[in-house]
Amino acid sequence: ARQSRWLSQQTQTFQIVLCANMSLRTLKKSENLFQVEDRSQEVFFLAQGAMVGSFLHPLHGMMTGQVVLPGRWFGDPAALGRRVRVLSVQARQASALLVLTRASVERLLKANPEFCWPLFNLLASNAQEYLLRSIDLLIQDPKLRMCSRLLTMAGRVSDYLPPSPVSLPISQEELAMTSNLSRQSVHSFLSELVQRGICELQYRDIRILDVQALAGILEDNHA
Repeated sequence: ARQSRWLSQQTQTFQIVLCANMSLRTLKKSENLFQVEDRSQEVFFLAQGAMVGSFLHPLHGMMTGQVVLPGRWFGDPAALGRRVRVLSVQARQASALLVLTRASVERLLKANPEFCWPLFNLLASNAQEYLLRSIDLLIQDPKLRMCSRLLTMAGRVSDYLPPSPVSLPISQEELAMTSNLSRQSVHSFLSELVQRGICELQYRDIRILDVQALAGILEDNHA
């Protein structure tokens, strides 16, 4: 956890104290971590495995909209904001998580009020990712929209690209839904990426072999 992008940027004291207050939880494949409307008490760090988050759409029901890969912190807006969960999260693979309870956060802040700043930073960092998901859908070109969605799911933010390769534990149908595209269009676009050696397809898994090349498609068209 201390090597994650967010926590590695904080003071050593904060890193040590935070990790000392976290506990380990494991999930089996397909096991739910939490559901929409659950009362939220915990912030999570995914150490191993892969998870997906699904949102309740008023017309289409549950829709996959988030991929959680190792190194990600999540659950902070609801837990720290004392709100109910707005999505459901399920393990797509056997997963191991570190758990930080809100009660632990409150004790830490009582003893160390200055610890509020790195926690605010976590909220802001994740808010940037949430905003990127919305911006993806504003891209008019369907192929570029899908490419951008793949990058966002892989962990791309404005100043960071994740190293290759990255495996996304989602089906083509789920990618189509979250990209606002037809299943046929997604299959066609992904087939092109496979031919170019940028992606590899497996059952319920889209593996990005060359993140830089995928980002380059967007950069070339933006220029």
